[in-house]
Amino acid sequence: MLAIRCGRLTLRVCPNTLCVMQTVEPPINLENWIEENRDKFKPPVSNRYLYDGRDFFVMVIKGPNARNDFHLVDSEEYFYQLKGDIKVRVREGERIVDHIVREGETFFIPPNVPHSPQRPADTIGVVVERRRPPGEKEHVIFYCENCGALVEDIHFDCADIVEHFSQAMLDFWNDDARRTCKKCGKKVEKAQPMRAL
Repeated sequence: MLAIRCGRLTLRVCPNTLCVMQTVEPPINLENWIEENRDKFKPPVSNRYLYDGRDFFVMVIKGPNARNDFHLVDSEEYFYQLKGDIKVRVREGERIVDHIVREGETFFIPPNVPHSPQRPADTIGVVVERRRPPGEKEHVIFYCENCGALVEDIHFDCADIVEHFSQAMLDFWNDDARRTCKKCGKKVEKAQPMRAL
């Protein structure tokens, strides 16, 4: 039998047969994992992969985050709030609806709904998302806080949401021309860490 290590999986190939066996990882104590990774949660998004698989990924996201963007993708997102309460801002047409997700509650975002999770300090949540196929675009969208106009829709292939998402935000905030509203001239300010609800 030939064993091949591929990321967190070990594939075992049986000679002279068509069987391929995968080694299953042992259970993870979520509280211990969060504590061991506590220093790795960094704004603006403050997310880390708990599981990064072929079909979907699971992130633990710790507050505070620092976001004034809206995320849009052509797939569903599932939220489970482990600790503390968060606000998820959802853009429905021209209006913004705020949903409070309390500790112990779940929340579901359908595909193609612009949303902006706002996480105060010391909150912890789990988010499950589908792996994006090559060519599917991730959107980080900024609207003018003064007049509501679209300022920029940053869309890109996102192979690593932890890295690429934060970088898209930082690049936007560091460019005065990009963050200036063409309609009213107001600048989108760099987001500050979320305060308590």
